[in-house]
Amino acid sequence: MKRLLSIVCFMAAMALYAQPPEMEVTRGQFTAFTVSMPAMPQEKFIEINKAWAHGFTRRSGDFDASNVTGSSITISALKRNAFRYQNVGETVEVKIRYSLEITFTGNSYTLKFVVNDLYGDNDTLLDYKLPDYYKADGTLKDGYDGLESSLEDTVNEIVQSHYDYIVNYR
Repeated sequence: MKRLLSIVCFMAAMALYAQPPEMEVTRGQFTAFTVSMPAMPQEKFIEINKAWAHGFTRRSGDFDASNVTGSSITISALKRNAFRYQNVGETVEVKIRYSLEITFTGNSYTLKFVVNDLYGDNDTLLDYKLPDYYKADGTLKDGYDGLESSLEDTVNEIVQSHYDYIVNYR
């Protein structure tokens, strides 16, 4: 029984250690990260990424797989209610078009999350980009309370879903 408990504790610790890092927005950008994954051929990795994107975006719309090479793929999609903020007591919800720029080797991958476009009410493309919400010193401009936390929650949900699919694919 002690041995079983030791094995379970070890596996739980490894599972926690193997998670992708928490994504944090800084001046409207996210830092790329590299994580380990089970070894697999590049063709299989491309196939798995497309399968994840299809499943993840099924309810919200289509995805686009582009820049597919022997060692990279870019997955682009839309995310409704990607972030929200309070401005003068009114809640504003924003939809984003994002890209996961993924490069990989046989047993690891690097993921960069990019927010490409912002959409407001009635799916109207906004003229400004995510960095426009920030002052020159890198702090969030006044009137955008909650933007960073809600965007980070959304991005971490996407990144975690992708990671879980890749490492648990059989």
